[in-house]
This record gives sequence, C-alpha cells and structure tokens, in this order.
Amino acid sequence: MYFQISDDNGKSFSAIKQVAIPKEKISARNENRPKIAFDNYQGVYLSWAMPRERKYTADVRFSYSNDYGKTFSQPITVNNDNLLAGHSFNEMLVTPEGEISIVWLDGRLSHQLRKAGKKTNGSALYLAKANYREQQTSFSNQRLANNTCVCCRIAMDFNTQGEPAIFWRHIYGDNIREFALLTLEGDENSSVKPYQISHDHWKINGCPHQGGAISIDDDNRYHMVWFNQGDVGKGIFYAASDDQGKTLSTPMSVGDNMAQSAHPHLTVFGNKLAIVWLQFNGTEHELWQISSNDLGKTFAKAKLLGKAKQGADRPFIVKKDNNAYVSWHRFKQGHLLQVL
Repeated sequence: MYFQISDDNGKSFSAIKQVAIPKEKISARNENRPKIAFDNYQGVYLSWAMPRERKYTADVRFSYSNDYGKTFSQPITVNNDNLLAGHSFNEMLVTPEGEISIVWLDGRLSHQLRKAGKKTNGSALYLAKANYREQQTSFSNQRLANNTCVCCRIAMDFNTQGEPAIFWRHIYGDNIREFALLTLEGDENSSVKPYQISHDHWKINGCPHQGGAISIDDDNRYHMVWFNQGDVGKGIFYAASDDQGKTLSTPMSVGDNMAQSAHPHLTVFGNKLAIVWLQFNGTEHELWQISSNDLGKTFAKAKLLGKAKQGADRPFIVKKDNNAYVSWHRFKQGHLLQVL
C-alpha cells in the first residue's frame, strides 16, 4: 500500500510513500479496497482484506500509526476464527478519541455449514472493536446479521449519539437482494433487528457488486442512496429517515437509468447534501452530481462533472471540515479530485 498527503485541500500532494509494513497480498478493487481513518492525535488507521490461498477466502487485516504515517504497527488479523474462509469487504470508522469499529462480510458460518453438507446462501455481517490509544489491541468479534449479499461493499456512519449505523445489501426470502440498516444502540450485545430500507424486489441468484452509501446529518437524519434492478424499482434511489430506518421518505429516483446510472455515493456537509454517480453515454463513462442546500428537501439540476474515455473506478466523496470533494480514478487519465 502507498499514500500521499495534501496540505492544501488537494491542490498538490506529497511524494508517494509506501506504508511501512511487511509486504503481503492486498485486495484493492471495485467494492473491496483498503480503508483509512484518523483520530485527533496524529493516529492513522488502516484496514484491508488479505487474499488467502484458496479462491474467495481472505482475512481482514489492520495496522495503526501513532505518528501520522511515519511508522505503522505490525499488521494483525481482525477476524478471530482462524478459518480458511471469506472475510472481506471491510468498512472502518474511528472516533476522534480512537475507538475503532470495523465491519465486514464473514463466511465462517457458511464455511462450517458446507463442511457439514448443508446448503448456504450469503455471508454474515460481523463487527470488531478495539482502541489502540487505550491499549485495547485485541479486536472483539460480534455477528450482527446472517444472509448478507457476499460482494457488495458496506456503508457506515456515526449518528449524533456516536452510535454506528450500518447499511448493507441483504438477502430476503428467495434471493431478493435489498438494502438493510442497523444502528448499534447503547448495549451492543443486545439483539437489534435491522430495518429493510429498499423494496425494489430485485431477485437475482448472484451478487450485484453494487453497495450503497449512508451519511447522517447534525439533526440525526439518515441519508441513504442505493442501486437496484428490481421488478418494482430500477436504478439509483435516494431516501432519508428521521427514526433510524423505521420509516422512510419516498425514495427519489436519481440519474438516467437508460444511461446505466450506477455506483452512487453521497455525503452531508453542513446544510448541504451531495450525491455522485456514474453513467455511460455509449462511448465514455460520465461522473454526475446532484446537490441540495436544504439537506434533501429540494435538489438542484443534475450536472456533469467529468468524463472517462477508457474506463473508470467508482466515485467516492470525502469530507474536510464543511467542504466535500469527489474522488474519481480514470484509467490512463489520472485522478480527479474536485470540490463539490
């Protein structure tokens, strides 16, 4: 892994530097890529999936720097089952005080069921917690849900109470792939039932490789965006919830489904909300955006931000203070980083 640092809001970057850890295999593609987070004390946190010797197997890995990336701790494995099974598609949040939350899609249960000759469908959602600043360096492992989609990235954000809200694609009934939401309230060992968020009825015996996104504003309103190709709903949809997913605003269609709109991401910053996504015009990939200055009550007209002639990565939005920037890699065209 490598990193660069910008001290001027992305106008320029330092020289490329390799992360000071031993070399190992690292998943770095599409929905399954390394994650980075920071605390308020020069702490840098890295989490990634390390492919194992058998196809579709991996371990979730972690390393920590207390000196802003000059040195890193010896990487450790976060999942604690010691099984040659799937553990990947990890997502990570870190509080300003250094409380670490890592979630991932876990195949230990399906691995054990297959060994027993039983049928399985999907993975499980797992949570691990630690705090290196307080010398809590052993990660807990807690199963949160069964029957998750196996290859769609997870989204996560803290609500105003500091509780992690987790948004993922779930398998309902006979391979109906919909999005679910779970907030870990207070006692995380208590049984909490996830809410089903999307109702697009996408029945597919396979993983769409299309995760969603969640961002929570200062009034504790949950803003979510997702992609489905169901009998009821097709394309990208945005909706919000004022009660942690129990009820939902009417989903709003985003983008042009005839132009293959897909891979959305969103964030709230101040009183603004931005959604970005990809479309294809027949020859080029296009990066599009819609924005709201009243946290999703109304939206401005969608605008084109850029094009990619030879393929493109998924777009992501990053925040600093009350500003937001879209980050988009384009094959043979370089990295686009633009203020929204």
